Amino acid sequence: MRRRTPEVCSKMTAYHRTFHSKAILRDGFKDATGSYLTDRKWTGVWISDKPLDINEGADGDVLLSIEISSKTFTKYEWIEEGKPYREALLPAKILNTLRVSIVEENP
Repeated sequence: MRRRTPEVCSKMTAYHRTFHSKAILRDGFKDATGSYLTDRKWTGVWISDKPLDINEGADGDVLLSIEISSKTFTKYEWIEEGKPYREALLPAKILNTLRVSIVEENP
């Protein structure tokens, strides 16, 4: 009899830059809504596979890291040709189930 091998769920580190790290660590992420250069409204929290800064549109004094499965990141990924990084727009309720840590603080 042949057994199915369990699917290996690879983990990755994603990043979120913010001015609201204390509130996020205390109360969790909150969804934001915007059109993000499209013709409809989208809701969630932006994360990326690399630390971003103001040059890529990520503003904030603290960089958070989030341990997430590659499968979950890919499910919510926004693919844009030519970008040197990956981005995903995840619902806050998913992010709030994951481990979040401070990577960098800039006063």
